Amino acid sequence: MKTELLEIISNLSLSEQEQVLKFASSLHKKQLFQEWDRIFDEEAEAIKNEFAQEDLAWSEAVLKDYLPNLRKEDIL
Repeated sequence: MKTELLEIISNLSLSEQEQVLKFASSLHKKQLFQEWDRIFDEEAEAIKNEFAQEDLAWSEAVLKDYLPNLRKEDIL
């Protein structure tokens, strides 16, 4: 099938090949969305919680120096 498809595409004009590429890209994106939609709610919640914990840890690490730096700026 790949060989037949490549043969057909190679005989198309450049603009037609671009249309085929756009169509193939849209099919690929659609497949990715379908895969995401198949994730169970529990899995999605676990992923969401994981990112929330990472965000919280990053924020706490950044903000621990924030207040002392503000105080230094106030003194200057």
